[in-house]
Amino acid sequence: MSSHPSRRSVLSAITFVPLPWLVPRPSVAGRELLRAVGVSPVPPPRVVDPGVEISPPHWPEMLTGDGTAAKAPHVPVASQVGSGRLSTRPAAVTGSYLVYPFPLTVLPPSLYPYRCVVPTPLADTGTHDRYGVRMVLLGGRLYDHPVAQAQYGIQMLESYRKTSVMAYLDRAVLQAQRLVNRRIVSGGWWYPYPFPYRIHAAYDIYQPPWFSMMAQGQALTLFVRLFELTGVELWKTAADQTYATFLVPAVARKPWGVHVVNGLLWLDEYPNPVAVRGDCTYNGHIFAAFGLYDYWRITQDAVCKTLVQAAFTTARDGGMLVRSRGWRSHYCVTHGLDSGSYHSTHMGQNLNLHAITGDLVFARLADLFAADYPPLSSGSVHFEPGNYTGYRFNSAGTVLGSRPLGIAHTSSAPDSDRGKVMRNTGIWYQVSAGTLAGYKVREWPQHCYQVGRYSVLGYRIQRAGTVVANPGKVYQVSDTAGVTGSRPTGLTVGDPVSIQVRATVNGVEHFQLATGIDAGWYVGSATVRLS
Repeated sequence: MSSHPSRRSVLSAITFVPLPWLVPRPSVAGRELLRAVGVSPVPPPRVVDPGVEISPPHWPEMLTGDGTAAKAPHVPVASQVGSGRLSTRPAAVTGSYLVYPFPLTVLPPSLYPYRCVVPTPLADTGTHDRYGVRMVLLGGRLYDHPVAQAQYGIQMLESYRKTSVMAYLDRAVLQAQRLVNRRIVSGGWWYPYPFPYRIHAAYDIYQPPWFSMMAQGQALTLFVRLFELTGVELWKTAADQTYATFLVPAVARKPWGVHVVNGLLWLDEYPNPVAVRGDCTYNGHIFAAFGLYDYWRITQDAVCKTLVQAAFTTARDGGMLVRSRGWRSHYCVTHGLDSGSYHSTHMGQNLNLHAITGDLVFARLADLFAADYPPLSSGSVHFEPGNYTGYRFNSAGTVLGSRPLGIAHTSSAPDSDRGKVMRNTGIWYQVSAGTLAGYKVREWPQHCYQVGRYSVLGYRIQRAGTVVANPGKVYQVSDTAGVTGSRPTGLTVGDPVSIQVRATVNGVEHFQLATGIDAGWYVGSATVRLS
């Protein structure tokens, strides 16, 4: 690969001087691990409270679309395969695991996981040190956070890809260099967490240094893409050495992160530092798999391809393990806790997997998660004249109180949340002002509905469908105003169609057509059956 024309700027950033480690005093097991990998811990004045969840945010770009017909190509276009180093070492994973031979497509940058829709502002309002490296603030003290650094580096890199502004690339290099400077070498390059952490604020406490395959995977993505864009050999070496950690066998009290649980190969976000057990975190596993995919994409490594396919198999089958019928999915398999906002992350990740493999199983998983609990939204609820009842519920879905309301004229009220209520059917709006403030009202299409387009799933590649009921009309749609126009359509029962977006419009689900004279317009979802 050729070097980037601004190679001087990139190389100048590589001379970054590492800061002293900020490592709380480790446990006995942690000290043994540090000695085993040749690192001397630097004790801090006090130990940080580990009971803080600092998991990274999901990537909203995975779910949103810009409404244009060109957004979702019908067939991903293969890009030129690079000349990265091939690895011939076998995967050193103990136990047999399921590998489905998913086809893997070398996607164009416009379809990459983490692709940039809108560049991240250069004015950094997040927590960072004086060098501009992403940090986390715990107990009044700044700590390095490998996932946050890798993730911010990817954001910067993809913003650079979209804008060609060198400041983005320079900042991406700063994040990558910090990861490299802090590496621990043990069968590959590992990126340690330097603070204690309690899993879900309720279970095992991980004493530093501990490791995460999500951090390894996102760092791998950052290094691969830096090498692609700059041709700097350091990033190729970093990618090779990070990939090597996915081949390290699981051994207690040594860095590890890949293991087999009930026949599935898990890239564990939270591998236990002193025992071979983990959390089997669904989103962290898939983020790690994206790193493996990026490495395979530039190397065509046969061993890596098998690992990618095995990881995608786990994403497929693990999707049903974390599914909670009619509700948000679980965050992990081990503890089965509610995923909260990560439920939308799970949808977006499966849409990425659908684009990479072309396999409908992943698109259908995203659809299933969306049907169980739609993507979060808020806005303005429209009320037609009629009688309504607002309810207050506890977290278990038990009614705590109600308020009836008769509306004589068309009215509206703001809502802070559109979602479900435990053990209750339908979709509910949390009214935030007016007579029903503090109460939930049930969605009632054509009578009580949030105005606009929301709960959007943007397919990365088009979904095939068949018209099963005469649509009659197609619709123009606005995010804020809902339906803004309509016209007759020539679509009839039996016609094939291609779909690029599914979304709820004024309380009713619609599909956006991707091809033909109606491309960019919407039809009611009841008129089309997706493949």
